[in-house]
Parts: sequence; C-alpha cells; structure tokens
Amino acid sequence: MVNKVRRWLFRIFQECFIIFFLITVLFVIGIIIGSVTIKILDANQKNEMILFFNSFFKSINSNSFNHITILKQSLVDNFKTVGLIWILGIVFIGLPLIPIIILFRGFALGFTVGFLVHEYGINGLAFSILGILPQNLFIIPGIISIASIGLTFSINSIKMRRLRIIKNNIFSRIIDYTITFFIFNITILIGSIIEGYVSPIFLKMLTGYLN
Repeated sequence: MVNKVRRWLFRIFQECFIIFFLITVLFVIGIIIGSVTIKILDANQKNEMILFFNSFFKSINSNSFNHITILKQSLVDNFKTVGLIWILGIVFIGLPLIPIIILFRGFALGFTVGFLVHEYGINGLAFSILGILPQNLFIIPGIISIASIGLTFSINSIKMRRLRIIKNNIFSRIIDYTITFFIFNITILIGSIIEGYVSPIFLKMLTGYLN
C-alpha cells in the first residue's frame, strides 16, 4: 500500500513538475510584490493597519480568541480557494486564472509579513515566524500542489480538445482529479488546525511585546 502511494505521488510529481516549479516561482513573486507594496502606503493606511493589528493582539491577550472560530474561518478561506481552483481546472479557464489566484495568495502573505516586520521590527518577525509560518508550512505546499494539479488538468483538457481526442472516460478523469484534490487537502486541513489551536498559543506569548 505504501509503495502504491509512493508511485502515485511520484507519477503526479513527474507530470506536474514544470508547472509546480512555475507556480512556486509565481507564488514567490507574489510575496515579493506584497512585501514591496507596503512602501507605497500612505500614513492613514498604515495607521489603519496598525490599529487593526493592535486590536488583534489585544483580542489574543484578553483570551477572547475563539479557537473554533479561527479554525472555521481558516477552513472556509482555504477551501474557497481550493474549490475555485477545482472548478477552474474543469471548465478549461484555469490556464489564465489559477496563476492569478496563486499570485494573489503570495501577495497577501508577503504584504502581511512585510508590514509586521516593517512596523514592529524584531517582534513583528517573531510574530511572523511563530504565528504565520507554522500553518503555512502545510497550507502553502497544499495550495501550490493543488494549483499545479488543476492547471495540469486544464492544460491537458485543452490539448485533448484541440487534437479532437474524444474519450469515454472523461468522468473517470474528473473523479481521479477530484480524489487527488481531496488527498492534498489533508495538508491544508492540518495547516488550518495548527492555525486554530497551535499558533494562537505562540501569539499569546508575544502580545505583551506587540501592543
């Protein structure tokens, strides 16, 4: 059973390697753009962001942080992205849109971490490492893998249509595609659990220094 899973993962890796690499590069570009964008924020925008984060830190420090609520929100946000990628892969328009989704995810992460480090210095860096990094060690690889699979499926479907290749097992391909999505969703689920129950513990340790 283990060998079958390894062979299956290796086959997916071989099929999606180039796309996986390009998606990863695109995600990194998004992070860079996001981290640079903070330099063009005006004073009012920065103050609003600081007020938001200070309120966030106080909510943790006052024990008003609801772990279940965080977990639910994390699951909703991440699986909205996954669901959108799944749909885009099937309806043949994933080629231009899936990369945009990944670029935006990278932008959001880069902007958040960049702002924290820029405004809070070493404490912001500690917040990013302890409060943002743990869950993203699982969520980011999961999202990138799923995006690569969705993009590969979309490209292969377009090629088949151009070559007028008609297969009776189209539903079988979609089922395999969906099952693969669900399997990689496990890493996102683990990341969401960490975000809801582990990261807040680290964040609470830092709130005294950040607010």
